[in-house]
Amino acid sequence: MNRLKSNIRLKLFPRLFLLAAVLLLNGVWLSVSAQSYEEARSLALSGERAKARQLCRAILAQGYNSDVALLLGRTYAWDGMYDSTRIVLNLVLAQNADNMEALDAFADVEYWSENYEKAIEYCDMALKKDSTNEDFLFKKARILHSSEKYEEAVLTLEKIIRINSSNPEAIKKLKEFRLDVMKNRIRLNYTIDQFDKSFNRDPWQVVALSYGRKTKLGTVIARVNVAKRFGNTGLQYEMDAYPKISENNYGYLNYGFSQSSVFPENRIGAEWYHNFPKAFEGSVGIRTLFFSSSDVTIYTATLGKYISNYWISLRSFVTPGSDGTSVSGFLQMRRYFSDPENYIGLRLGYGVSPDENQNLVNPDASSRLKLKTRSVRLEFNHLINHVWIINPYVAWGGEELQPGNYSGYYTFDISITRLF
Repeated sequence: MNRLKSNIRLKLFPRLFLLAAVLLLNGVWLSVSAQSYEEARSLALSGERAKARQLCRAILAQGYNSDVALLLGRTYAWDGMYDSTRIVLNLVLAQNADNMEALDAFADVEYWSENYEKAIEYCDMALKKDSTNEDFLFKKARILHSSEKYEEAVLTLEKIIRINSSNPEAIKKLKEFRLDVMKNRIRLNYTIDQFDKSFNRDPWQVVALSYGRKTKLGTVIARVNVAKRFGNTGLQYEMDAYPKISENNYGYLNYGFSQSSVFPENRIGAEWYHNFPKAFEGSVGIRTLFFSSSDVTIYTATLGKYISNYWISLRSFVTPGSDGTSVSGFLQMRRYFSDPENYIGLRLGYGVSPDENQNLVNPDASSRLKLKTRSVRLEFNHLINHVWIINPYVAWGGEELQPGNYSGYYTFDISITRLF
């Protein structure tokens, strides 16, 4: 019996030793593989994609790993090698047809290749597995928009907001995409400024009628302004354009002309906007106003961010001059509700904005733009029956006429817009 047990131990020990060695080597290999994957990922993200691919292929030669294969496919896609990407991703899906990351990568590749129908198919495949996946819904909405299926894109974004009313990217894009569905809008606006007695001025009034249309190149707006100030009534004609530059870039162009003493003779504006990651947006621009006796150039910049249901932005205006440089700043906050066209807003200001017509009054506009002004504005925007927009606001402000001597003004503004 002892000899039998001894023989069993002699036969069993080598097998146990071999099994332990195999497990140890596998553990070492998994550790080395994980380290190699992180190294390949780091190389890919730092722009050394050829080296990353070489390392990925070396790892895959030792055994299949879906994460490594997906990284390999992504690096091909980032370098525009879409056929190679498709080969790798098809192999990943052959191993696991439910791999959501592979479907996501495939949707990107077909989108970048402008194969929009195919890209939508991959999004739909993923949404069949998870119909409330916000990432795939948002990706599908962007692809639909790029393929000029604007109504479907809007419906997809509205579905995201029903799932999560705090999705900042969906709120932001829905506001943009709705303009593509409703390509035309007519807007009537009325503004009245009432001053304290120390100003010794009658109320200023401005009526503006505008027509805007969304085109493939961007939005174009034509506007006529009628103002009554200092007992005079004058006309101004304006044109705004918001040209598309690329997926994350657009511009703003403005030109205004008037033969009336109430307005600047000419005004020119230009600005470049860029959408940054994590729901940030920034811009830089210029405004130039031509008066009969002088010209004024103003530089401006903004930085804004969507945080849940809120939009917060800061705009500055810098006006150089022979008597010094003046700086104005405006902090704006908006709280959006279930629809991006429904919001309440608060704006705190220091200084004067050249983008508001009541400030561009000839002949004292150049000096007015440099006044030390403090202001508070409350606004409300509401969409009615999906075709009407009402937007009233009230503002209170104080202007420093002399050091330490402020005089107040009150503004009421209301606009009605018809979309069609």
